Amino acid sequence: MSFFQTKFKIRDLEEFSGVKAHTIRIWEKRYGLLSPDRTGTNIRYYTLDEMRVIMNVAFLNGRGHKISRIAAMTPSERERLVRESASAQDPVEDMINKLKIAMLAFDESDFDHVTATFERVHGFRALVEQLFVPLLERIGLLWQTNAICPAHEHFVSNLIRQRLIGAASSLARPGTARDRTYILHLPENEIHELGLLYVNYILRSQGERTIYLGQSVPEQDLEQVAANRVGELVFISVITAQPVVSEVPAHLARLRNLLPDRRITLMIAGAQLAQLEPGHVPAGIRTYGSMKDLLKAVSAAA
Repeated sequence: MSFFQTKFKIRDLEEFSGVKAHTIRIWEKRYGLLSPDRTGTNIRYYTLDEMRVIMNVAFLNGRGHKISRIAAMTPSERERLVRESASAQDPVEDMINKLKIAMLAFDESDFDHVTATFERVHGFRALVEQLFVPLLERIGLLWQTNAICPAHEHFVSNLIRQRLIGAASSLARPGTARDRTYILHLPENEIHELGLLYVNYILRSQGERTIYLGQSVPEQDLEQVAANRVGELVFISVITAQPVVSEVPAHLARLRNLLPDRRITLMIAGAQLAQLEPGHVPAGIRTYGSMKDLLKAVSAAA
């Protein structure tokens, strides 16, 4: 696929819409829904507009509308029916489809418009949990199947990152009444920080004091941070790719040795942690097998 010219093979349409390539060809031939061009080697390719058409058709067909009726509509009629169906049944799925189209076109303005509209109605937490999380899951699958290139994933991730940072920065600074500080960091060589940024937002929205250290923080640096802070300290970390499962017990042991003070608690989330034996988790470290579990614990601690 030539991503920057927005030309798509039929396999790409299949990956994005969920409609089998065989079915797309039938719809194309029987109803004239798409009019692909061909390369010099006679390979079909489709435009971004045709990608939008097939996603709208798939959305409506999946909600009980007959393909013959959908095909008889004009593009504007189909788009109107998509909006009506989405508002009545599944607005999130429609929004996710729109965001995927914005991603393919690298259209920041359209991405911002869709997300701002959703946030005005549902709030920022719903935007993250109901829209951004499933969108990122879909993008991950598309990336694994080579339906998109890394630039698409980076484009969306950075837009979401900006929103999370902006939302946290807009909150009022906490007072000094609470003798507790949360220190948020990722292990060395770990760069997947969107979940941690959201935890930071949740804590600050609850009036907690946070220090956000971010990606790839050397373990020894945490010791220096602790030495410069008084009161109760809670270190929060998320493991996505680093360290690998076999190295997690040693990582936890090193953290506890570096931060032995009883005023310090460590909260660490990651799928790898669900595989640990209880004896591999030192005292003073709380582990969570998912971000959902960590968020629940953080909310309960407020």
